[in-house]
Amino acid sequence: MNRRDFLKHSGCAAMGATTLLSTLTSLGAVNGAMGHKKFPVNGAVAEDYKALVCILLAGGVDSYNVLIPTGTNGGGDNGYNEYAATRADLSIANASLLALNNPQCTGFRSFPCNYGAYGLHPSLPGMRDLFNSGKLAFMANVGTLIEPILNESEYRTKAKKIPEGVYSHSDQIMQWQTSVPQSRTALGVGGRLADLLNPGNLNQQVSMNISLSGKNVFQTGESIAEYSISNNVSPGNIGFDMLPSGWFSSGLMTELRNSAIDSLVGQTYANLLQQTYAGTAKGAIATFDIFKEALKKVPNIATVFPTTSLGNDLAAIAKVISVRSNLGAKRQIFFVTYGGWDMHDNLAGGMNQKLPVVDSAIKAFYDSTVELGIADKVTTFTISDFGRTITSNGLGSDHAWGGNSMVIGGSVKGGKIYGAYPKMNLNSNTQNVSVRGNFIPAVSTDELYAEIALWYGVSPSDLCYVLPNIGNFYSYTPGNYPVGFMNFNGTTISNVDRPQSCLIY
Repeated sequence: MNRRDFLKHSGCAAMGATTLLSTLTSLGAVNGAMGHKKFPVNGAVAEDYKALVCILLAGGVDSYNVLIPTGTNGGGDNGYNEYAATRADLSIANASLLALNNPQCTGFRSFPCNYGAYGLHPSLPGMRDLFNSGKLAFMANVGTLIEPILNESEYRTKAKKIPEGVYSHSDQIMQWQTSVPQSRTALGVGGRLADLLNPGNLNQQVSMNISLSGKNVFQTGESIAEYSISNNVSPGNIGFDMLPSGWFSSGLMTELRNSAIDSLVGQTYANLLQQTYAGTAKGAIATFDIFKEALKKVPNIATVFPTTSLGNDLAAIAKVISVRSNLGAKRQIFFVTYGGWDMHDNLAGGMNQKLPVVDSAIKAFYDSTVELGIADKVTTFTISDFGRTITSNGLGSDHAWGGNSMVIGGSVKGGKIYGAYPKMNLNSNTQNVSVRGNFIPAVSTDELYAEIALWYGVSPSDLCYVLPNIGNFYSYTPGNYPVGFMNFNGTTISNVDRPQSCLIY
């Protein structure tokens, strides 16, 4: 029985058993007693190195006050005036916005880009510089979709499938991590990527999924779990908490075993838990030792990181990346959470406080990848629960749907806005589904992740394992990419036939 099957059928065992199992796997069970290498890499181990860094801005960022139209010349680009009229007390003065140089907006599917001039929130000088130097791209109006929804009528009549809980924090924060909006029990995108590619890493005792935010949905796969560390990364302290001493006594295991026996198949579960416990404890300690030795080789990194929680997290990631060869890593996925974005009031003050933290941390991290000589091997992207309403509630903004996100890295075709920035005049916006300004996404999370996955080394024939709904949006042909924001020069895309079912969640 593998780990996922156990979790699916664990209703006949004590609830404490699944709680323990979840805790155990989060400690670093890469391929523990219940795991298996179901998706071996075709051919030789990957020759290059690539890393993904997912930054979850939890709470729902008001991203239409991050990327803002600035045109005021009337006609086809009256963007700022429409923005200011609709956002009212939430609007930011045009003169204070940070100008983006020639910010081409691509448009997407049947949706046009409505404006030609854009600027950034005044707290984002680092992101402005990365955009203007071609290292940062914006995804305009991206969000969770099961299939394309082209207008309000298709939404109202339910002619197209609608994601579960569109305006719900719990649903949307999960769906951004799974990209399966019709299910509340799906695996994570990063976990599925690791199911496919972790076998290509040289050291199978170290998971390619490393979390600075503990257990998370994004990195949960069928046979891969995240390895959690703190941001206090040093050879003597990598943030790994040893298993609590009580777990080594017979008391807890006896209690769990007795509870499990109440099930018809109790002994099976009890034995399975004991095996998992023993295997995970051994594996976690082994991984700790590997990290400890590798971190002795961290070079001096001159880039100065801000001493914020996000800055410390990204500094830790830079250190781990710097010893990738010592960890035997060809592929790594990192996950970080920076929360506090649910701003139903004090929006202006909250954004002024939190955006500088994001700006300085991401800019420092990108600079560190340049210093380490791997800027083109590391792609960082932001995700959030959802966009927020365009109109004000009198104090802030509320839950909505499509929003804007960022992708940063040396292989990003930056300096552009991909997707379709929505019309700020709500009366002429066919994607708007509310008087408050809630936008149907133009770009799906599937398309965003599919482009990253192809760059990362996933075969087109495996995309539907990583993204079960991708067939509703995209079909691979050579030279045809889901959105177009990644530079594939030097990237070999192997389209090896390996049958997968796109219905696996």
